[in-house]
Amino acid sequence: MRRRDRHPSRASVERDLARLADGTLDPAKRERVERLVASSPELQARLRDQRRAIDAVRSVANCERAPLAVHVRRRALDAGPRRRGALFGLGAIATAGALVWTVALLTASQAGLTVAQAAALAARPATIPVSEPRNDGVTIPHLRAAGLPFPYWEDHFDWRAQGARTDRLDGRPETTVFYRRDGEAVAYTIVSGKSLPTAPGAQTITRAGTELTSYSIGGAGVVTWLRRGHTCVLSGRGVPLQALLKLAVWRGRGQIPF
Repeated sequence: MRRRDRHPSRASVERDLARLADGTLDPAKRERVERLVASSPELQARLRDQRRAIDAVRSVANCERAPLAVHVRRRALDAGPRRRGALFGLGAIATAGALVWTVALLTASQAGLTVAQAAALAARPATIPVSEPRNDGVTIPHLRAAGLPFPYWEDHFDWRAQGARTDRLDGRPETTVFYRRDGEAVAYTIVSGKSLPTAPGAQTITRAGTELTSYSIGGAGVVTWLRRGHTCVLSGRGVPLQALLKLAVWRGRGQIPF
């Protein structure tokens, strides 16, 4: 019993951090959890992530005109392993992005998949390693979604691919690659199947023969476009819109299929 108290499960830590962040943690547990957080810089960072993610969930919910109820968060946190999927990426405690992902999962089945729900996957951790191409290649090797490769941006834009993940929302497979550059991060998701509907307030522009649609969702810039009928979603918090547009239309010397 003592050993279990000294080493709480990662699932219980995730639940307690999320409940501490949103104010629903049992008062009897609060002091113990706060002491645990105070003793760990990693948990302090996780708690900050939880609070940012909850704000993002509220923003997404407002964008989709769906109320964010406490019972939805509880369903997300108390869901069994089959509903949560892979909560812990690369051996680390799951971040608050799990909450964003689960809320998106619960609402997608009600109204159909939306750009906001696909963009919410940017808050999730990578679970799949990626490798660099050989011989000046322009796509990430051994990784495709709906038959489409992901771009390799490091040589041309200094955006380095850090990892990837796969999810299923509204019964549709989605693959996301995460890129970083000088402390900034972007996520590139390819959504298989029919194109996602355009949300109200979106702006459309054509660059290099490609029609791009831009949004601001939960404080993050989001750009979408079609590749062979499938929706691509590129998002980045604090990344200039022009940078996202430039990445979106890059075709790697014509070697990336659109």
